[in-house]
Amino acid sequence: MASQSVSIDQCFFWATEITRCHDYQTLTPVFIDLLKGFSWVESACAYEIYGDMKKRSTDKADNNQMMITRLPLDLGADDTENACPLLINRELPKDVEIITDHDKSQAILPISTDTGPDRAIILEGSFDDEAVHLLGNLLKLFHNQIIIHDHKDRDVLTRLPNRQSLDARLMEVCEYYQKAKLTVNSEGKMSWIAILDIDHFKAVNDNFGHLYGDEVLLHFSQLMKNKFRYIDFLFRYGGEEFVVILNKASRIEAEKCFDRFRQAVADYKFPLVGTVTVSIGFTCVQEQHVLPVTLLDRADKALYYAKENGRNQVILFEDMMASQGEGDDSLGDIELF
Repeated sequence: MASQSVSIDQCFFWATEITRCHDYQTLTPVFIDLLKGFSWVESACAYEIYGDMKKRSTDKADNNQMMITRLPLDLGADDTENACPLLINRELPKDVEIITDHDKSQAILPISTDTGPDRAIILEGSFDDEAVHLLGNLLKLFHNQIIIHDHKDRDVLTRLPNRQSLDARLMEVCEYYQKAKLTVNSEGKMSWIAILDIDHFKAVNDNFGHLYGDEVLLHFSQLMKNKFRYIDFLFRYGGEEFVVILNKASRIEAEKCFDRFRQAVADYKFPLVGTVTVSIGFTCVQEQHVLPVTLLDRADKALYYAKENGRNQVILFEDMMASQGEGDDSLGDIELF
Protein backbone atom coordinates (compact mmCIF):
# COMPACT_ATOMS: atom_id res chain seq x y z
CA MET A 1 0.00 0.00 0.00
CA ALA A 2 2.65 2.57 1.03
CA SER A 3 5.77 1.67 -0.91
CA GLN A 4 3.96 1.04 -4.19
CA SER A 5 3.13 4.74 -4.50
CA VAL A 6 6.57 6.05 -3.44
CA SER A 7 9.13 6.92 -6.10
CA ILE A 8 12.70 8.17 -5.75
CA ASP A 9 11.55 11.60 -6.89
CA GLN A 10 8.90 11.59 -4.19
CA CYS A 11 11.48 10.72 -1.52
CA PHE A 12 13.72 13.58 -2.61
CA PHE A 13 10.74 15.94 -2.60
CA TRP A 14 9.89 15.00 0.98
CA ALA A 15 13.50 15.42 2.08
CA THR A 16 13.64 18.85 0.42
CA GLU A 17 10.39 19.98 2.05
CA ILE A 18 11.51 18.91 5.51
CA THR A 19 15.06 20.26 5.35
CA ARG A 20 14.11 23.65 3.86
CA CYS A 21 12.32 24.72 7.06
CA HIS A 22 14.26 27.29 9.07
CA ASP A 23 12.77 26.55 12.54
CA TYR A 24 10.66 24.07 14.50
CA GLN A 25 7.51 26.21 14.21
CA THR A 26 7.77 26.02 10.42
CA LEU A 27 8.95 22.40 10.30
CA THR A 28 6.09 20.81 12.23
CA PRO A 29 3.14 21.98 10.07
CA VAL A 30 5.10 21.06 6.92
CA PHE A 31 5.64 17.54 8.25
CA ILE A 32 1.99 17.27 9.30
CA ASP A 33 0.83 18.31 5.82
CA LEU A 34 3.21 15.76 4.30
CA LEU A 35 1.66 12.97 6.39
CA LYS A 36 -1.88 14.10 5.60
CA GLY A 37 -1.03 13.70 1.92
CA PHE A 38 -1.07 9.90 2.26
CA SER A 39 -4.42 8.39 1.33
CA TRP A 40 -4.19 6.01 4.28
CA VAL A 41 -3.80 8.83 6.85
CA GLU A 42 -7.10 10.31 8.00
CA SER A 43 -5.74 12.86 10.49
CA ALA A 44 -2.43 14.02 11.97
CA CYS A 45 -1.64 16.13 15.05
CA ALA A 46 1.59 17.17 16.80
CA TYR A 47 2.09 17.37 20.56
CA GLU A 48 4.71 18.48 23.07
CA ILE A 49 4.95 16.35 26.23
CA TYR A 50 6.25 17.52 29.60
CA GLY A 51 6.51 14.37 31.67
CA ASP A 52 7.83 16.05 34.82
CA MET A 53 4.36 17.52 35.38
CA LYS A 54 3.48 14.18 36.99
CA LYS A 55 5.82 15.05 39.85
CA ARG A 56 4.22 18.43 40.49
CA SER A 57 0.52 17.69 40.75
CA THR A 58 -1.68 15.23 42.60
CA ASP A 59 -4.73 16.17 40.55
CA LYS A 60 -4.64 13.80 37.61
CA ALA A 61 -7.17 15.77 35.59
CA ASP A 62 -5.20 19.00 35.74
CA ASN A 63 -1.97 17.04 35.39
CA ASN A 64 -3.06 15.47 32.12
CA GLN A 65 -4.31 18.69 30.57
CA MET A 66 -1.20 20.66 31.41
CA MET A 67 1.33 17.96 30.62
CA ILE A 68 0.44 17.58 26.92
CA THR A 69 0.11 20.51 24.52
CA ARG A 70 -1.14 20.34 20.96
CA LEU A 71 0.79 22.24 18.31
CA PRO A 72 0.21 24.72 16.93
CA LEU A 73 -1.54 25.94 20.09
CA ASP A 74 -4.98 27.36 19.35
CA LEU A 75 -5.41 30.33 21.69
CA GLY A 76 -9.15 30.28 21.06
CA ALA A 77 -9.69 26.59 21.83
CA ASP A 78 -10.75 25.01 25.09
CA ASP A 79 -7.84 23.58 27.11
CA THR A 80 -9.13 20.02 26.64
CA GLU A 81 -8.91 20.44 22.86
CA ASN A 82 -5.15 20.90 23.15
CA ALA A 83 -4.67 17.65 25.07
CA CYS A 84 -4.34 14.08 23.74
CA PRO A 85 -5.95 11.20 25.67
CA LEU A 86 -3.82 8.62 23.82
CA LEU A 87 -0.61 10.02 25.36
CA ILE A 88 -1.88 10.33 28.93
CA ASN A 89 0.04 8.11 31.36
CA ARG A 90 1.74 6.37 28.44
CA GLU A 91 5.50 6.11 28.07
CA LEU A 92 6.65 7.15 24.63
CA PRO A 93 7.67 4.18 22.46
CA LYS A 94 11.13 4.01 20.93
CA ASP A 95 9.81 3.61 17.39
CA VAL A 96 6.54 3.97 15.51
CA GLU A 97 3.80 2.19 17.44
CA ILE A 98 0.35 1.22 16.12
CA ILE A 99 -2.57 1.21 18.57
CA THR A 100 -5.72 -0.59 17.41
CA ASP A 101 -9.00 -0.20 19.29
CA HIS A 102 -11.95 -1.95 17.64
CA ASP A 103 -11.94 -0.66 14.03
CA LYS A 104 -9.85 2.42 14.82
CA SER A 105 -6.08 2.48 14.31
CA GLN A 106 -3.70 5.18 15.53
CA ALA A 107 0.03 5.55 15.05
CA ILE A 108 2.36 7.18 17.58
CA LEU A 109 5.49 8.74 16.08
CA PRO A 110 7.79 9.56 19.05
CA ILE A 111 10.48 12.29 19.09
CA SER A 112 12.90 12.67 22.01
CA THR A 113 15.91 14.99 22.18
CA ASP A 114 18.40 16.05 24.84
CA THR A 115 17.63 19.76 24.49
CA GLY A 116 13.86 20.09 24.07
CA PRO A 117 10.66 18.49 25.38
CA ASP A 118 9.46 15.12 24.17
CA ARG A 119 7.18 15.32 21.16
CA ALA A 120 4.82 12.97 19.40
CA ILE A 121 2.88 12.89 16.13
CA ILE A 122 -0.46 11.09 16.39
CA LEU A 123 -2.01 9.70 13.20
CA GLU A 124 -5.36 8.07 12.55
CA GLY A 125 -5.80 5.81 9.55
CA SER A 126 -4.93 2.37 8.20
CA PHE A 127 -1.35 1.18 8.65
CA ASP A 128 0.16 -1.97 7.15
CA ASP A 129 3.80 -3.05 7.51
CA GLU A 130 4.90 -1.02 4.50
CA ALA A 131 3.23 2.09 5.88
CA VAL A 132 4.91 1.62 9.26
CA HIS A 133 8.30 1.20 7.55
CA LEU A 134 7.78 4.39 5.53
CA LEU A 135 6.66 6.33 8.60
CA GLY A 136 9.74 5.13 10.48
CA ASN A 137 12.08 6.46 7.79
CA LEU A 138 10.26 9.80 7.57
CA LEU A 139 10.34 10.06 11.36
CA LYS A 140 14.13 9.66 11.37
CA LEU A 141 14.48 12.58 8.96
CA PHE A 142 12.03 14.69 10.98
CA HIS A 143 13.80 13.77 14.23
CA ASN A 144 17.21 14.79 12.88
CA GLN A 145 15.84 18.17 11.80
CA ILE A 146 14.31 18.77 15.23
CA ILE A 147 17.69 18.10 16.86
CA ILE A 148 19.28 20.69 14.57
CA HIS A 149 16.59 23.27 15.35
CA ASP A 150 16.69 22.59 19.09
CA HIS A 151 20.42 23.25 19.19
CA LYS A 152 19.92 26.45 17.20
CA ASP A 153 16.75 27.78 18.82
CA ARG A 154 17.28 26.84 22.47
CA ASP A 155 19.53 28.32 25.10
CA VAL A 156 22.44 25.98 25.86
CA LEU A 157 22.38 26.55 29.64
CA THR A 158 18.67 26.58 30.53
CA ARG A 159 17.32 24.72 27.47
CA LEU A 160 14.58 27.32 27.19
CA PRO A 161 13.84 28.72 23.74
CA ASN A 162 16.18 31.61 22.98
CA ARG A 163 15.62 35.14 21.71
CA GLN A 164 15.49 33.99 18.11
CA SER A 165 12.66 31.63 19.02
CA LEU A 166 10.92 34.44 20.88
CA ASP A 167 10.80 36.62 17.78
CA ALA A 168 9.05 33.89 15.79
CA ARG A 169 6.64 32.91 18.57
CA LEU A 170 5.68 36.49 19.45
CA MET A 171 4.96 37.24 15.82
CA GLU A 172 2.75 34.15 15.74
CA VAL A 173 0.78 35.38 18.78
CA CYS A 174 0.45 38.89 17.35
CA GLU A 175 -0.80 37.53 14.04
CA TYR A 176 -3.38 35.44 15.86
CA TYR A 177 -4.93 38.48 17.52
CA GLN A 178 -4.68 40.51 14.35
CA LYS A 179 -6.56 37.86 12.37
CA ALA A 180 -9.06 37.29 15.16
CA LYS A 181 -9.91 41.02 15.14
CA LEU A 182 -10.23 41.04 18.92
CA THR A 183 -8.24 41.73 22.05
CA VAL A 184 -10.05 39.37 24.42
CA ASN A 185 -12.25 36.31 24.06
CA SER A 186 -15.73 35.88 25.48
CA GLU A 187 -14.32 35.15 28.95
CA GLY A 188 -12.09 38.21 29.03
CA LYS A 189 -8.96 36.16 28.35
CA MET A 190 -6.00 37.49 26.38
CA SER A 191 -2.24 37.11 26.03
CA TRP A 192 0.37 39.03 28.01
CA ILE A 193 4.10 39.45 27.49
CA ALA A 194 6.46 39.98 30.41
CA ILE A 195 10.19 40.59 30.76
CA LEU A 196 11.68 39.17 33.95
CA ASP A 197 15.03 40.44 35.22
CA ILE A 198 16.93 38.93 38.16
CA ASP A 199 17.77 41.74 40.57
CA HIS A 200 21.44 42.54 41.29
CA PHE A 201 22.63 39.59 39.21
CA LYS A 202 25.99 41.22 38.56
CA ALA A 203 26.61 41.15 42.32
CA VAL A 204 25.92 37.40 42.30
CA ASN A 205 28.62 36.85 39.68
CA ASP A 206 31.03 39.24 41.43
CA ASN A 207 30.55 37.80 44.91
CA PHE A 208 30.16 34.09 44.17
CA GLY A 209 31.60 33.60 40.69
CA HIS A 210 30.05 32.86 37.32
CA LEU A 211 29.63 29.17 38.11
CA TYR A 212 27.14 29.99 40.85
CA GLY A 213 25.66 32.68 38.64
CA ASP A 214 24.88 29.98 36.09
CA GLU A 215 23.45 27.86 38.91
CA VAL A 216 21.06 30.70 39.77
CA LEU A 217 19.98 30.91 36.12
CA LEU A 218 19.35 27.16 36.03
CA HIS A 219 17.26 27.18 39.20
CA PHE A 220 15.41 30.29 38.04
CA SER A 221 14.53 28.69 34.70
CA GLN A 222 13.35 25.55 36.50
CA LEU A 223 11.10 27.67 38.71
CA MET A 224 9.63 29.16 35.53
CA LYS A 225 8.91 25.71 34.15
CA ASN A 226 7.30 24.69 37.46
CA LYS A 227 5.18 27.77 38.05
CA PHE A 228 3.90 28.66 34.59
CA ARG A 229 1.50 26.55 32.54
CA TYR A 230 2.34 24.64 29.39
CA ILE A 231 0.01 26.80 27.35
CA ASP A 232 2.42 29.65 28.16
CA PHE A 233 5.68 30.29 26.30
CA LEU A 234 8.96 30.71 28.18
CA PHE A 235 12.22 32.12 26.82
CA ARG A 236 15.68 33.13 27.91
CA TYR A 237 15.96 36.65 26.55
CA GLY A 238 19.66 37.09 27.28
CA GLY A 239 21.91 37.33 30.33
CA GLU A 240 19.71 37.43 33.44
CA GLU A 241 16.58 38.40 31.48
CA PHE A 242 13.74 36.03 30.62
CA VAL A 243 10.45 36.45 28.77
CA VAL A 244 7.04 34.89 29.38
CA ILE A 245 4.11 34.99 26.97
CA LEU A 246 1.16 34.25 29.24
CA ASN A 247 -1.84 33.01 27.26
CA LYS A 248 -5.57 32.85 27.95
CA ALA A 249 -5.55 34.93 31.12
CA SER A 250 -7.58 37.90 32.31
CA ARG A 251 -5.84 41.00 33.61
CA ILE A 252 -6.41 39.98 37.23
CA GLU A 253 -5.19 36.43 36.53
CA ALA A 254 -2.08 37.75 34.78
CA GLU A 255 -1.22 40.09 37.65
CA LYS A 256 -1.71 37.32 40.21
CA CYS A 257 0.28 34.82 38.13
CA PHE A 258 3.31 37.09 37.72
CA ASP A 259 3.20 38.17 41.37
CA ARG A 260 3.01 34.54 42.53
CA PHE A 261 6.11 33.82 40.52
CA ARG A 262 7.86 36.90 41.95
CA GLN A 263 7.06 35.65 45.47
CA ALA A 264 8.14 32.10 44.63
CA VAL A 265 11.55 33.41 43.55
CA ALA A 266 11.88 35.53 46.71
CA ASP A 267 11.02 32.50 48.88
CA TYR A 268 13.38 30.13 47.07
CA LYS A 269 16.77 29.33 48.59
CA PHE A 270 19.35 29.34 45.82
CA PRO A 271 22.44 27.18 46.46
CA LEU A 272 25.12 29.19 48.34
CA VAL A 273 23.67 32.48 47.07
CA GLY A 274 20.54 32.30 49.24
CA THR A 275 17.82 34.84 48.47
CA VAL A 276 17.34 36.27 44.98
CA THR A 277 14.55 38.55 43.79
CA VAL A 278 13.10 39.37 40.38
CA SER A 279 11.54 42.45 38.81
CA ILE A 280 8.82 42.00 36.19
CA GLY A 281 7.35 44.37 33.62
CA PHE A 282 4.45 43.23 31.44
CA THR A 283 1.87 44.43 28.94
CA CYS A 284 -1.13 43.03 27.10
CA VAL A 285 -1.25 41.95 23.48
CA GLN A 286 -3.82 44.12 21.76
CA GLU A 287 -4.89 44.47 18.16
CA GLN A 288 -4.02 48.16 17.94
CA HIS A 289 -0.34 47.59 18.75
CA VAL A 290 0.46 44.09 17.65
CA LEU A 291 4.03 44.68 16.45
CA PRO A 292 6.36 42.51 18.56
CA VAL A 293 8.89 45.32 18.91
CA THR A 294 6.18 47.55 20.41
CA LEU A 295 5.15 44.92 22.94
CA LEU A 296 8.73 44.21 23.99
CA ASP A 297 9.40 47.93 24.31
CA ARG A 298 6.38 48.42 26.57
CA ALA A 299 7.27 45.47 28.78
CA ASP A 300 10.84 46.75 28.91
CA LYS A 301 9.70 50.22 30.05
CA ALA A 302 7.55 48.68 32.77
CA LEU A 303 10.51 46.56 33.87
CA TYR A 304 12.77 49.61 33.98
CA TYR A 305 10.20 51.40 36.15
CA ALA A 306 10.03 48.40 38.51
CA LYS A 307 13.81 48.31 38.90
CA GLU A 308 14.10 52.08 39.37
CA ASN A 309 11.40 52.08 42.05
CA GLY A 310 12.52 49.40 44.47
CA ARG A 311 12.87 46.16 42.48
CA ASN A 312 11.21 42.87 43.51
CA GLN A 313 7.86 43.97 42.10
CA VAL A 314 5.51 43.52 39.14
CA ILE A 315 4.54 46.51 37.00
CA LEU A 316 1.85 46.55 34.30
CA PHE A 317 2.75 49.00 31.54
CA GLU A 318 -0.81 50.23 31.11
CA ASP A 319 -1.14 51.00 34.85
CA MET A 320 2.20 52.80 34.84
CA MET A 321 1.17 54.99 31.92
CA ALA A 322 -2.21 55.77 33.48
CA SER A 323 -0.61 56.78 36.79
CA GLN A 324 1.75 59.11 34.95
CA GLY A 325 -1.06 60.58 32.86
CA GLU A 326 0.64 59.57 29.60
CA GLY A 327 -1.38 58.89 26.49
CA ASP A 328 1.41 57.24 24.52
CA ASP A 329 4.59 55.28 25.05
CA SER A 330 6.73 58.30 25.90
CA LEU A 331 8.50 58.29 29.24
CA GLY A 332 10.21 61.64 28.88
CA ASP A 333 13.96 61.57 29.09
CA ILE A 334 14.27 58.11 30.66
CA GLU A 335 17.18 56.29 29.10
CA LEU A 336 16.17 52.68 28.52
CA PHE A 337 18.72 49.92 28.92
